[in-house]
Amino acid sequence: MIRNMKAKTIRNIILWILAVLILLAGIFFSIGYFYYSKIIRTYVTEAISRESKGLYKVEIGSLSLNILSGNLTIDRFLLFPDTAYYRAHSLTDTCSPLLIRLNIKQFRIRDFNVMDAIKFRKIDIKRVRFTNPEITVFRMKIPYEAREEKQKEKMTSIPLPMGLSSIEVMEFIIENAKLEFVDCSQDSVTRNLFPTCNIFIRHILVDSAHHGKIRLFNADDISITLGAYSLPTKNGMNKLSFGKIGLSTASREVYIKDFHLEPLYNKHDYTRKLGYQTDWMDIRINKLSFHRMNLRSLLFEGKLQAGLLAIDTLTLDDYRDKRISPRPGFKPPLPQDAIRKLETYLRIDSVLLKGGKASYAEQTGAVPGTIYFDKLNAIFTGLTNDSSLLQAGLVSELQGTAWLMGKGKLDATIRFNFGDKRNSFTFSANLGPIELVEINPMLSNLLPARVVSGKLISMKVPIVYANADVAKGKLLFYYNNLSINVLDKKQTTWTKIKTGVINWAANDLVVNNDNPTKSGKMKTGVIFFNRAKDKGIINFLWKSVLSGLKSTMGFNSKAQKELIKEEKKVGKDTKRSR
Repeated sequence: MIRNMKAKTIRNIILWILAVLILLAGIFFSIGYFYYSKIIRTYVTEAISRESKGLYKVEIGSLSLNILSGNLTIDRFLLFPDTAYYRAHSLTDTCSPLLIRLNIKQFRIRDFNVMDAIKFRKIDIKRVRFTNPEITVFRMKIPYEAREEKQKEKMTSIPLPMGLSSIEVMEFIIENAKLEFVDCSQDSVTRNLFPTCNIFIRHILVDSAHHGKIRLFNADDISITLGAYSLPTKNGMNKLSFGKIGLSTASREVYIKDFHLEPLYNKHDYTRKLGYQTDWMDIRINKLSFHRMNLRSLLFEGKLQAGLLAIDTLTLDDYRDKRISPRPGFKPPLPQDAIRKLETYLRIDSVLLKGGKASYAEQTGAVPGTIYFDKLNAIFTGLTNDSSLLQAGLVSELQGTAWLMGKGKLDATIRFNFGDKRNSFTFSANLGPIELVEINPMLSNLLPARVVSGKLISMKVPIVYANADVAKGKLLFYYNNLSINVLDKKQTTWTKIKTGVINWAANDLVVNNDNPTKSGKMKTGVIFFNRAKDKGIINFLWKSVLSGLKSTMGFNSKAQKELIKEEKKVGKDTKRSR
């Protein structure tokens, strides 16, 4: 019995102890709930205003804190910048040009070690999660006087609040946010709204040793993904769409999936809506990805710098209705002019295209002439408008391969000198074997001619020297069994006779069936073309090559005849000197 009484007494003591502990925990929780919540709200409000030197203000609604578990929940949190303050103090103070406005209905902090914060002045949080917030990012102008390198370094780090030894957050998650980007860095303000945004930040560490030089905003990685997004182009004729946009500071990668430039009108109505001739273009890219990206210069200065731009699977559908009058006085810039006149600093070491298809259609009559290239692969090196590199004479090079009409392999190289005011460049090309009847879909709908038979062995353009005004070079056209018909839609008796005479002259007097001939004589084409200033570089390249093809067939302009005559004279003089 005594033993039972002792057991009962011990049990009662334990129950009393547990009751006291529960009571103390309840009192402690109640104090924490009502007292610490008020302290935290006041501290956060004052700390944000103090640490931002008045640039940011905050409003906090209800706040609940569970000290035992370290869980904190806040309903209605509004953080907003004072843009007038930024403009007034950005000249004399180090202010980040990226301002952020946050409107959060609710967010939660989990596993917050409250006692460490009180005892060691150290904030240690496992996870912070925001759901359905509204985020507005403002990119402000950076005054010229504030662009020293030391100040830029301060802009990329989070300052350690006074009174704390460190802040460490293992995961910072923002889900299903609405993101608006407002660019105030130029003379006019532009706004872009992204309806879906997710942000994952891994391991934020703010202490006296980390200043954002290596870890942007003191984080191991900041990963941002934006959902489907579209916007009209400035002229309202096209729509830009993106399936997904993402970036990672750790991998220094920015990518765009499912890029689409879509005309808002069909091929017939497009140019008629504009009122002048231009290209109707539908462009799709499976994925664009920038590698080795300088995100600091992109975010704070708007400079685009990357080691590699990879373009995966490009599809281009290009159409021009030449029945419409050209745009009066319009002179499209060559790539060199366009690059130099870019307002944004650009430097991409390499651009790589893998797997593309491009089709071009041109209409002068009832049916458009069409030509296409598939299995496109290319690499462009040295794409930049950096003035120091251009002045040093940087040569940028484009090398590519494609298959004409899916049958003949084309290799081409273009070398640009972007720093040359005369826009000088060179190009060379080699087209492999193809049956010439394959080009009839383009030829017979644009010209009154059709290839009856003929095989291209190869077409070589050794090198063409070109600038903003003229292109000069050679063309070697190797073919067998070529026969051409000149077409005339008005088949009267006279036109039948005329067409027959022209066909006879074309096939028997001018155009050799083979080049080189059976006797071994090779007819070399002379490339000479004065650039039409109202046309772009594609037209310039094509018309230059076409001048060489015509020359091979015996159709030479006055300038080409002079060049041939001069070349023969030089050849004779060389023989005499020997």
